[in-house]
Amino acid sequence: MKDLLNQIQQQLQKGNNILVYKQELYKLYEKRDKSFKAVYISTPKKGKTAIENIIKQVDSEYITKNKTISKLIEEILEKTKDEQIIIYINYFEQLSQRELVYYKELESSNNIKIVANIQEDRKFIDEEFLKKFVLLNDEYNDNRIQSINITYTILFIMAILVFLLFLRLQLSMIGYIVSALWFSFLMYRTFYYITK
Repeated sequence: MKDLLNQIQQQLQKGNNILVYKQELYKLYEKRDKSFKAVYISTPKKGKTAIENIIKQVDSEYITKNKTISKLIEEILEKTKDEQIIIYINYFEQLSQRELVYYKELESSNNIKIVANIQEDRKFIDEEFLKKFVLLNDEYNDNRIQSINITYTILFIMAILVFLLFLRLQLSMIGYIVSALWFSFLMYRTFYYITK
């Protein structure tokens, strides 16, 4: 754990966001370098509460009541122009599209850095956003390489089966249509012969 703490500290000094995989983030948060302000968010699903926790860490006297998330984020960006804050986010894979916008806006500031922990192997909502993070343990990539996404293969096979079923139905219907046309032709000839 001490080695991981040193790696985190080095990457933060370089100005990088950090991504760790299946780590006890709260313990890392407790043992962090206390020279920077930091806030721990147990899950990104907290939404406004998480943003309020961040601004309370920046300005403990700030009143968050009746403020929109956009206004809170503007205040955080304004108040962190001269000081650095580190946001520790656990269960980062639970990030939804709605919260993603907030964290992207916070991450755009040079003085706000994110240390995120991913606990589960599932597709992340925005792979491009993940590219802005330095991955400290390669186990995350190794697990993602081992799990093969077969969604498109299954969809392709299902499409082929539907095509074959449709083709079979069409061919059988064509047989009925041809038989009906042939019978109609024969009946026409018969009626024509009788009427002459």
